[in-house]
Amino acid sequence: MNRPVVPSISVPRMSIEAFEAWAERQDGRYELVRGHPVMMNQTTWNHSKITTNLLGLLLQNIDPDDYHIAAGDFALQTGEDTLRLADILITPSNRSGKDRRTDEAVAIIEILSPSTTSEDFGPKQIEYLALTSLEAYLIVAQDKACVWAWIKGTDGFPQKPEVIEALDAMITIPRLELTLKLDAIYRRVDF
Repeated sequence: MNRPVVPSISVPRMSIEAFEAWAERQDGRYELVRGHPVMMNQTTWNHSKITTNLLGLLLQNIDPDDYHIAAGDFALQTGEDTLRLADILITPSNRSGKDRRTDEAVAIIEILSPSTTSEDFGPKQIEYLALTSLEAYLIVAQDKACVWAWIKGTDGFPQKPEVIEALDAMITIPRLELTLKLDAIYRRVDF
């Protein structure tokens, strides 16, 4: 479960810069949520398989000269004192190799876990959909074939996601000229 870290001594609310310096000295991975560090949990084998499947599909179909694909290790700034580590983040390839974070994302994919459901469908959804650069936010279930997809249209994002549950279905992200097949996302995943 993602929850605020309670260190042995009290940690005051942190700025992003203070958090980055602090996080460098910690074991494990952390997000900064409204000024407070939140430790990220280990994932399941299904989570890992889905992430690997998606990365393979994305690497085959997205031009690395145009976009960079990060898997859970590059920070996305969604607020003045909030840094998120999305499971998969697609950004324009305009970053310096020394950057630690971005506030630009074209697509964000989160793999749903029981401990992250309220975050992925709550605060993260609100933060992500508010990013002006964002074209798609996908939440991918790991215990069944199901993807919740917010794809930006001419009028912005829909109020509710499209729920895609058929293994023969596809998800299209027009700006990336990308089509993802559910059977490829869930290849070798055990339900």
